[in-house]
Amino acid sequence: MESRGVDRSSDRLATANAWAARGATVPAQGARVDERRWADGVAVLAAAAAISMGILAGMALQSTPIIVGASLVAIVAAVAAPPLGLMILAFMAALQSPLLPAPGFNAFLVGAILLGWVYRLPIDRPRLSVGAPLFLLVAFILYVFVQQLPEMASGYLGPQAYLVASLFIQLMTVAGAALAASVVLSGRDPYPFLAALLMSATFAAALAILAGAGALGHPLDRLISRPDEISRAVGPFGNPNYFGQYLASAIALAAAWFLARRSTRSAWLLVGSVLVTATAIALTMSRGGFIALFAAVVALAFLRSRRLGAAAVVVGVLLTLLVYPAFVDWRLGTNTSGSGAIAAALARSDEGRLGGVLAGLPLFAASPIFGVGFGHYSFMAITLAGSPVPIAAHNWYLNVLGELGLVGIAVWALLLLAVAIRLRSSHPVARSIGVAVFATLVVGSLFLEQPTSFQTSALTVLVLTAVLVADWGPPTMEHARGRADRATAAADGRRPRAVGAV
Repeated sequence: MESRGVDRSSDRLATANAWAARGATVPAQGARVDERRWADGVAVLAAAAAISMGILAGMALQSTPIIVGASLVAIVAAVAAPPLGLMILAFMAALQSPLLPAPGFNAFLVGAILLGWVYRLPIDRPRLSVGAPLFLLVAFILYVFVQQLPEMASGYLGPQAYLVASLFIQLMTVAGAALAASVVLSGRDPYPFLAALLMSATFAAALAILAGAGALGHPLDRLISRPDEISRAVGPFGNPNYFGQYLASAIALAAAWFLARRSTRSAWLLVGSVLVTATAIALTMSRGGFIALFAAVVALAFLRSRRLGAAAVVVGVLLTLLVYPAFVDWRLGTNTSGSGAIAAALARSDEGRLGGVLAGLPLFAASPIFGVGFGHYSFMAITLAGSPVPIAAHNWYLNVLGELGLVGIAVWALLLLAVAIRLRSSHPVARSIGVAVFATLVVGSLFLEQPTSFQTSALTVLVLTAVLVADWGPPTMEHARGRADRATAAADGRRPRAVGAV
């Protein structure tokens, strides 16, 4: 685990001198305050783990009273204590959700967190700065909301309208989680929440590994999905590619945290998490997941130096050329029904993915400004792209371009740009973690529509929000210099960046 009261005396002195030389105020760095805050975070972490284990126990035992009771405890706890609700969300987001009426457990929990924050406004009196990322996220959601109004007016009748409703609920839950994290984590210690995310990821990965080894006994086997394609690990997910993308983000988080840590107390836990999740992502055999993870490695390397980043790219390309043929043989050999049939299935899968991506072009041409409508990609591909069956884009950017047109893709691109700009000026530890996870989002979206899968996106959204708004501890020399320069700019009449804005 990470403690924020472990800076060395020399680092503190250098930081203090840097701030004092620029007339800035050094933030409080009392060890007792940091230890108390960390203890409070651990207490919330333990309570969230207990409630989450109650929900999982009910699911494993298939006990409806336990599931409903534990879920209600989680929702009530989120209203009473939003940080506890967010911690439960961090634990449960990647695991199978308890069966509750629509819009589902995660959406109810997100709504309860926001409701609890509203109730506490007279007590806490927080100051929330609406920065560019939050403004653009809200703009994107409002645009999607307008797009799906015809289906909403019809009561979501019919297969296409039902798909629109399902995707809209997922996207709204993702956006709601970002908003909930922004109001809860603003100025708060992020490390206990990151620990909860990694504990959940490690548990999900362990379930997948044990299932693959045939060692996951009853009743824990009820916590994983069992699709027809059983040769690849899926864990609690229904699809190995989405599971692989999620694991890539989890590995990026753990690796970046390990490289940027300021104490050794968390080292072994982070290494253990990386080993377990890396084993699981190998068992998914997800090429998109591997590429997203490679993007995170390259991003971390470039943060160190340009030479190291270039070297990582070269080594990665060479390894791909050498390892990919063996990887294909391994993937084909994992199925006992014969590699010839599986090779043909893999070829058909690649052809289908390419067809899904290319279908976005005629959809875009049919309505370039506003698109053909949110959630209409798979069905419109039949009439406009000549697809024999409904097909997904397998690419978030082409999906947005086809469904939401130039307006939608412009807003999404500006959102990514706003997050990237904010990452550049964040705390060094936050920047390292944020850049790694952000890289998995940007690159992974080339292969999946992950913003419309809450289970896949939850870790990424919560981490990036924490990077932008949380209190990452006393600034280092570099960060102190940047903060002081912004203070000087404000004194000169220039508008500084809103600290803590999302």
